[in-house]
Amino acid sequence: MTTTTDPPRTDDLADLADRLALQELISGLGTWLDGHGGDPSSLYAPDVVASGPRHRIEGIDAVLARVGPGRDDGERSQHLHTDLVIALDGDRADITANQLVLAYREGEVPHRTAGLRVTYGARRQAEGWRIASAHIDLQWIIGDLPT
Repeated sequence: MTTTTDPPRTDDLADLADRLALQELISGLGTWLDGHGGDPSSLYAPDVVASGPRHRIEGIDAVLARVGPGRDDGERSQHLHTDLVIALDGDRADITANQLVLAYREGEVPHRTAGLRVTYGARRQAEGWRIASAHIDLQWIIGDLPT
């Protein structure tokens, strides 16, 4: 006698709510990076680890010292995330996306444009989803890498 067991049913609404919260997290990151407000502590976990073409940074204080709005030289940025793919695993998620970053000064054309592939690791905390890791793969750049 053969019996089949139905796979465990997931809570579709909870899954959708998580996916929406994670999309909002990445949108909030772009908004904050571009200087349009937001609280970085609502984006990053305290023990966040970020890596990219030149650096590996550990901890929210170190990340905030390296990235974000408010450069002294008047440089502004625009971060565009596309093609988000979210892989949920309970209280953790992996998010991959393409990111286009334009660096410019008010009233001028961009002096640096870069195409990136980003991978974020997110973790659910009592306060909500937070970015626990960020890895940036530079795909191409017009202009020089920032120092």
